[in-house]
Amino acid sequence: MLLQLFLIIVGFALLVWGADLLVNGSSQIAARVGLPDRVIGLTVVAVGTAMPELVVSVVSAIDGHADMAFGNVAGSCLANLLLILGMSAVITRLPLARHTQRFEIPVSVATVLLLMLLANTGGELTALEGIILLVVFAAFMSYTVFLGLREGDSGHDDLDPETQLEPHELEDDDADADEPRGMLVSIALVLFGIALLKFGADYVVNNSVTIATALGISERVIGITVIALGTCLPELVTSVVAAFKGNTDIAVGNVVGSNITNVLLVMGVPALFSPVAYATGYNLDFALLAIFSIMLVGFAFVGTKHTMTRREGVIFVFLYVIYIVASTVL
Repeated sequence: MLLQLFLIIVGFALLVWGADLLVNGSSQIAARVGLPDRVIGLTVVAVGTAMPELVVSVVSAIDGHADMAFGNVAGSCLANLLLILGMSAVITRLPLARHTQRFEIPVSVATVLLLMLLANTGGELTALEGIILLVVFAAFMSYTVFLGLREGDSGHDDLDPETQLEPHELEDDDADADEPRGMLVSIALVLFGIALLKFGADYVVNNSVTIATALGISERVIGITVIALGTCLPELVTSVVAAFKGNTDIAVGNVVGSNITNVLLVMGVPALFSPVAYATGYNLDFALLAIFSIMLVGFAFVGTKHTMTRREGVIFVFLYVIYIVASTVL
């Protein structure tokens, strides 16, 4: 038991380090190619931090643990939305871009409804339905990148030419340089950060499951709570780090993008390997996910316009606590 607890702590350390590298690298890529932070958060960061969920769901589906696969996705998405976005908003107010309100969040709701429709048809996700989810995912990613390239950088990470240092100044004070690093270095930071997130999540999830199983907790509860929380730790750390750094576009984009990725990619890929049985009990979890996503849009029109405030962040965190308690008890 002590060894498992130690490895969980090691996993947390890797997650923090990986998240920091991922945020830095992705922000530099945004500055290099002219993509807004929001788009980077929706694509590179979202997919990178969703890798633990993907690996866990694929393994769970192949091993016949469908409850764990669906529980992982449902629990992770709710944790992303309520816990992670809520905590990020508590740290700092989160501006909600108009495009996020009008496109990304509605798309996230639509993907949840699509998953429910496919899963409830026949009581399982088949390979064909998995392909449908993946095609929708590819279309969303392509459209998001296209819009980002067309819109150009939002200005959040733009560098003031007057503040950029000359080459000789970089040699003297490289640590204080404001200009983006070379593209290859930035990509390396992102990839290394994703790798650390993956290994960190493995340590946390595997050892948490070992402890939870020893305590006699059911597979469904493990999926919704322990595994979901463990696999969404990269999103949690990444969004919190981004919030502290002031990269609020990445914090919001990471959560919304991760939820879309979880529903379409993380459930689409396992279905290609083996049909994933669906328990109708998850309809409530996914319905709550859709409702809370719509609630997020509502925050943009009450109180401080187009912003998720600290008070609203507290509300989301409180709702998550209620959800976890209810899921564990019922």
